[in-house]
Amino acid sequence: MPESIIAQAPYALSLPGNSIETGSLHFWENFELFPNGIQRCFWISGVKEDDTRGNHAHWQESQVIVAVAGSIQLEIYSAQGKVYNFELHSPGQAVFIPPLNWLVARFSPDSVLLGMSDRAFSEDDYIRDLDYFGKLQERNK
Repeated sequence: MPESIIAQAPYALSLPGNSIETGSLHFWENFELFPNGIQRCFWISGVKEDDTRGNHAHWQESQVIVAVAGSIQLEIYSAQGKVYNFELHSPGQAVFIPPLNWLVARFSPDSVLLGMSDRAFSEDDYIRDLDYFGKLQERNK
């Protein structure tokens, strides 16, 4: 287990775009957050209202999360023990989740989560044990 961890805090951001009579267009072109571009996209749908998704953190991967349909509540726990809450209810809103932040996502009916990552999938990058993550938090308070 690492001695001490310095993790960046998650934060909300607005996605550029525009809305006209015939609909809305939003896009992602942020080379500051993802200098090498998006390396992986994933989407989650069909989640039952009482179920949660995420329930993990990453060692190195950063993600941007968007609710492309419905609304999604994000509860994020930092390695320093802080809790951040966000509600996404528009495709023009997003949350940046840096490494070492534990994510719990709750879905409204018929919602769809889009995730964009700065790294390709690697099982070794996942922290899936909440007790282990809790020990990281205790060491970093």
